[in-house]
Amino acid sequence: MAKRLRKQDRIELLGHLMLFETCTQKELGQIASIMVEAERPAGAYLTREGQDGGLMFIIVEGTANVVAGNGKVLGRLKAGDVVGELSLIDGQARSASVVATSPVHVLEIAADDFNRLVHESPKFVKALLRSLSIRVRQMDSLTS
Repeated sequence: MAKRLRKQDRIELLGHLMLFETCTQKELGQIASIMVEAERPAGAYLTREGQDGGLMFIIVEGTANVVAGNGKVLGRLKAGDVVGELSLIDGQARSASVVATSPVHVLEIAADDFNRLVHESPKFVKALLRSLSIRVRQMDSLTS
């Protein structure tokens, strides 16, 4: 089991993620305080395609694959990657499954806490939009 992160370690980790890079130290502290640490073994599903969302994950340690319903691996995730935010944003079912390929140490944000964060932090919303637009552009470049 990975070592538990102190709040200051969480703040530092969050500050290095594109999703939170425009947030102030105070905002990072607020975000860090609502996160829950968890461990998942290799083979565990972080998300399942078609199921309702409820949690967003930040991978602290370990790796996972993004897998389509047909079993095709769409992407590989590592420390610093964010999973599950789309379902929290739009309320739709998960668009893909994410399966741990090694034991993973994650930080989780529950939907209610995420929604509160969206309403209270315009900087977080801007960073979230930037992150999503980069992801869309990357997907577009793969299909071009």
